[in-house]
Amino acid sequence: MKLLKTFCLLLVVLLTMFAFGLHRLNHLNSKAIEPSEFSWLDKAEVYTAYIAMNVLGAPMYPEIAMEGLLMLLPSFDGKEIVIESDFFLESAFIQDKINNYTGPVRLAWSPSDYLLGSSEARVSLALNTGILTIENGKVRVSVPCTWPKHSDHRDHSWTTPLVVVPGLPEIRVQEGLFWVLEEEGWLSTYTAIWETDLPA
Repeated sequence: MKLLKTFCLLLVVLLTMFAFGLHRLNHLNSKAIEPSEFSWLDKAEVYTAYIAMNVLGAPMYPEIAMEGLLMLLPSFDGKEIVIESDFFLESAFIQDKINNYTGPVRLAWSPSDYLLGSSEARVSLALNTGILTIENGKVRVSVPCTWPKHSDHRDHSWTTPLVVVPGLPEIRVQEGLFWVLEEEGWLSTYTAIWETDLPA
């Protein structure tokens, strides 16, 4: 009985924290995206949400989570980081680009390909805006690990789904919040280069 009470209390605390976190995220999403608009506490909240987003997303989307978490390391700032992995060869979109390759190509999927449950989500989230090249028997995708600043925070299209569950309202996050952390030096920017052998 004591264990059940402890579990219920913990559940209530977690749900309360989650609800408060969503309220604060909604407030931060509405701010003008300028570093001067964010207090130290605001930035700490965004930083905490950023870590939680990447840690919680890692089981389903390990590559984009790794890219995001590496931005926490100041030693990576401005560097090119080569990562040996063939995870992106599973993507039909990438296979099409490889089969029809004529030169470097910037990668951009359709909006539905980034959503939870899409067969392309794992690859599209990690490699979005990257440039695919094939040279010397290697396939490489260079991905700029940085966040954009969006000037009109009131435009719904400038936000990115944070949690998408079919049938429930989306929880969205303004990408510019993370840009503010970059500007303030809380996040580093670098280039992730995903590389693997060209399939036979």
